Amino acid sequence: FMLNRSEKYSHMITLMKRAGIFSLMQTWGQYTLFLPDNDAVEKFVAEQDSIYHATKDSDNPVWTGVISPYVEELSDSMATVIARAHVIEESYLTADMGEGALGKWNFNDRALSVSYKVVDERFYIMINNHSAIIDGDNQVENGTVHLIDKPIDPKYRTVSNQIAAHPFFSIFTQAISETGFESKVSATADLNYVPSGITTYSPAFTISINIPQYRYFKFTAFVEPDEVFHKNGIYNLDDLKAFAEKWYGTKEKGNYKNPENALYKFVAYHFVEGEIPYNRVVFSRSGAFVGEEFDYYYIPGMDLYNYYPTLQGTLLKALKPLSTTDGLNIYLNYSKRKIPYNFEMRNHTNVRIIELTEFTQMNERYAGFVPTAGNGLVHPIDKILIYNEDEMVGNILDERMRFDYASLQPELSSNNIWHTANVEIPIDYCKGIKTFSGKNSGTYSVVAAAYNLDCIGLYGTANSYTNNFDHAVLLPPVPPRTYEIRIFSSGGGGLHNNGSKAKYQLYFDDKICGSPIPAYPNATDPEIGWVADEDTYDNGVENDKHLRNKGWMKAPDSYYIDGKTEIRKTARSSYIRMRKIIHRQYIGKGEHWLRYRYIPSKYQGSFTNIGIVLDYIEFVPLHIVSDPNKPEDRH
Repeated sequence: FMLNRSEKYSHMITLMKRAGIFSLMQTWGQYTLFLPDNDAVEKFVAEQDSIYHATKDSDNPVWTGVISPYVEELSDSMATVIARAHVIEESYLTADMGEGALGKWNFNDRALSVSYKVVDERFYIMINNHSAIIDGDNQVENGTVHLIDKPIDPKYRTVSNQIAAHPFFSIFTQAISETGFESKVSATADLNYVPSGITTYSPAFTISINIPQYRYFKFTAFVEPDEVFHKNGIYNLDDLKAFAEKWYGTKEKGNYKNPENALYKFVAYHFVEGEIPYNRVVFSRSGAFVGEEFDYYYIPGMDLYNYYPTLQGTLLKALKPLSTTDGLNIYLNYSKRKIPYNFEMRNHTNVRIIELTEFTQMNERYAGFVPTAGNGLVHPIDKILIYNEDEMVGNILDERMRFDYASLQPELSSNNIWHTANVEIPIDYCKGIKTFSGKNSGTYSVVAAAYNLDCIGLYGTANSYTNNFDHAVLLPPVPPRTYEIRIFSSGGGGLHNNGSKAKYQLYFDDKICGSPIPAYPNATDPEIGWVADEDTYDNGVENDKHLRNKGWMKAPDSYYIDGKTEIRKTARSSYIRMRKIIHRQYIGKGEHWLRYRYIPSKYQGSFTNIGIVLDYIEFVPLHIVSDPNKPEDRH
């Protein structure tokens, strides 16, 4: 495509050759190329050079990497990052480009955001709110070429610097500086990480699986523009300090770099680890997140949600409330109560994440906003975001909380392997997973799309621990109270035992939780007593009670397990998908771990590839479990 039009695209051809990727574009595969013409490349280089020279002697110089206005004089490193910014190793048509971010990174390992713009009654798809697709969907043998009006800017900024680059975030930028929080979100990559290869063979699943080639650190920020602060009477940093002290107290007053300081707590609650584009904030039926394969599995009208540990050490809930009239938007700490538990929180619940397209058209000051940073993303929000434990315990998180195991590992989203099939996660790759030395032989954890393991989970992904496992998972920072804790996995309690009599023991913070859990072949075993709802006289009510007495629960009815068949069945109808009630436990502040330890059996015989597949864990406040007047729903 480019060679046939070399007079128009010679600059990109040269840059790609200097980057060593032009020959790759001539090989078999599936790629997306965003292609600017020569005039656009020349203009971009000249602009970057002028920015550098205009600011180099100022207090805040802008390093663009370009120190000459001529394309031919670009350094090899700059030529490389410019060229690699425009290529993705997957073919995307414009029809695949929903608001948020493309599923695959570009060759610089950076997410590309997608938004929309209308200019002179013409509709454009925008990449990073900078480059407009002016002629899309040029399909070639090895992918798709989209012609763009401007090169994709490869400039690298950390999340905090990306916030600071936009003057309409000035108050929050000052708060970051005052608290020294830049250092908390400045990490970019683990330079000591060395992959053991590119792929390996998994004897447990008899498939080849991929090994991550890098270990990046990324962060997502939810930030109020200055106008939001102004609406709440906050016009400068001192006003924000006073506001923060109202909600977080005066401990360590004036010591802004102390985690107990109110301003520090305020800033910390706005950051989560991991890179979370808009279309991945909640688990979606749209296919934008988990792919078209999963469009079929979610039941329309069910709220979509996720929970995130923040850098404050508390939880943030994200919700797309499809069961309400607000279902077109995604909110943080959404409340369905008309009056919040804490009346003063009325202006700080239902905090809406503003989509990029909408935000850039709300105010001409926002038109140039770019959400993508080198080590994460920035999302604008429409209200001031705060954590109030009374409100969270009494309202927002006063519910059955269901956490996807994979979403609790920010390293997965930080390295674009969240919801990626067949990936081997090496020991110590995820700080939220402990492996106990001396207990395993060649132990690793595998994160895989569940359809490849025949265990469709609630979110289509699972964490799998194999080879006589002994692992612990860091639990989310739920508010202090007593919970009933449950785990879910396909295949009874989760052991894939290939016919062995193996068991596993659970530990909460190194204390044994109940008796060892056997690997039953299925829940219809008399030891459990599962019966299909349609085979009971009361639609399964008494059978639910029987199962609870045995320490088990049926799976939820809020998603399908056979999405492509004419007869739709929910997970509740499956006897190999069960929730195991672990025990009731008071969970206080601080770190807590749930350990899974394999117990060998003399009946194991030759079965050595014994693993556990974990999908999600539930924390349920006791009043939800035990209120006879309002029994827990089946969702």
